[in-house]
Amino acid sequence: MSSHVDVVDPIEDVRAAACSDGAPSARNLIVTVFGDVVVPAGDATELTVADLAAVLAGFGVNERLVRTSLSRIVADGLLVARSSGRRSFYRVHPDALDLFRSADRRIYRPSTEPWDGSWTLVVLDGNEASPSRRARLRHELGWAGFGTVAPNVMASPVVEPDAVIDTVARVGGFSNVLVTRSTLHDGDGVLGRDELVRRAVELDELEASYATFSDRFAALGDDDLARLDDALALKTRLLLVSTFRRVALADPQLPPELLPADWAGRRARREADRVYRAVCAAADREVTTLTGLRAATDPGRFAR
Repeated sequence: MSSHVDVVDPIEDVRAAACSDGAPSARNLIVTVFGDVVVPAGDATELTVADLAAVLAGFGVNERLVRTSLSRIVADGLLVARSSGRRSFYRVHPDALDLFRSADRRIYRPSTEPWDGSWTLVVLDGNEASPSRRARLRHELGWAGFGTVAPNVMASPVVEPDAVIDTVARVGGFSNVLVTRSTLHDGDGVLGRDELVRRAVELDELEASYATFSDRFAALGDDDLARLDDALALKTRLLLVSTFRRVALADPQLPPELLPADWAGRRARREADRVYRAVCAAADREVTTLTGLRAATDPGRFAR
């Protein structure tokens, strides 16, 4: 008996992508627009609800969904609104610019500095501050690249203590967070490097996510990308970045010494760079057409 396997056309896969299928979400897409398009044009650059709805129309996003999502993002402190007449203009909250820059580095340009073998450890007092503040601090440290290795204990081999101290101060409400950086010591009954890596990140799950990303976007050949009109080029770019963003921000981005030699994240970044370069200019043209924003994004943002 022969089996039939449906082959999905890669361009139709992009064309069909919609928020209604759950991935990506409208919130993820809006944050992606601000991180990938708006902030590179200037920290104070603003967009309206109508602008965002136009940019995201290809995903089935309308103004009502944009407003609902924006209210939550503003409540989270990532964006701030300014009213002028009947219109509201949105930009990245000044207090969130460092958070966007940290995410930008992790998505597009992870550190290539040699690893000195040290780990930064953060220990939270479970009785300090409010549960919401502790949750926010854990969330922001996770964005920065920390993994949770035990209750209220987080670790990263790449994030420096000064970055943690800045994050603790920004979140506020703490006075007893322990931050230290040191090397590990192996021995019987001692938590060693391999176990710390296992606790800090689910490598198998992360590798599967990178592989899924690579397979999806590798299907878009160079000839396919060259045939995209400006509107579909913009949708491809936003789909690419929003999809990669979800994986990259869940990745503590361990040094090469702590990763398998054939780590799937390397292939995923190569595919992201290839596709991004191919669609970047056309996507910028579409943004300018839809919003008037003079977008001029660096096509080489994805470092290999």
